[in-house]
Amino acid sequence: MASQYLNRFQYLPTVGCFLFLLLMTIASINYPGGSEVEECSIGYSWVDNYLCDVLADVSHSNDHHHFHKVGLTAMICFCGGISMFFFYFPDWMNVQGPWRFVIKWMGLISMIGAMLIFTDLHNIMIAVSSLLALPALIGVFNILYRRRLFPFFFAGILILILLVVNNVIYYTDYMVQWLPQIQKISAICIVHWLVVMNWKFINLKKELSGKNLTSMTS
Repeated sequence: MASQYLNRFQYLPTVGCFLFLLLMTIASINYPGGSEVEECSIGYSWVDNYLCDVLADVSHSNDHHHFHKVGLTAMICFCGGISMFFFYFPDWMNVQGPWRFVIKWMGLISMIGAMLIFTDLHNIMIAVSSLLALPALIGVFNILYRRRLFPFFFAGILILILLVVNNVIYYTDYMVQWLPQIQKISAICIVHWLVVMNWKFINLKKELSGKNLTSMTS
């Protein structure tokens, strides 16, 4: 009964990702202006502004950003969607043993930690959430590889490389001028990866359940 209830929420990763895109677009369109490159610029620059710029109540141009709470909600939806992906992935793929716990709970906890990135603990929580998410990601990659789902596996490796590049640039300031663009590319890749896997694995689980039911009744 409990599993049937939880199954109703299996599309939450997709919902979270699309809400992130929608709300982040609204927040960025209404961003007053300014960036670390040019404080007097008008509006949101998809080249120079970071995603986190729309989360602050005061913009780089020192104007009040009335839609910053929309941006915060967008990021919470994004983290929530990712956490639900980690939570449901072991069920979709029928993962048992230690990997089930690692993927489901380490992934969930890492995204709860990621939500604290929007507080004064920004720098610390980036590192903490990344370290917590790493075992969960390794578990996901392990399952994808063993199930021969190579397109998803290699796409995930590419995303992991992008995340590492994000962190290296952020903490070293090396080629920091590219970070806003790399950050956005990474977010879009994550959204696409999660949404496609969300639908693929739910449908795959339904197909397997249907075959098992047919074999039992035949």
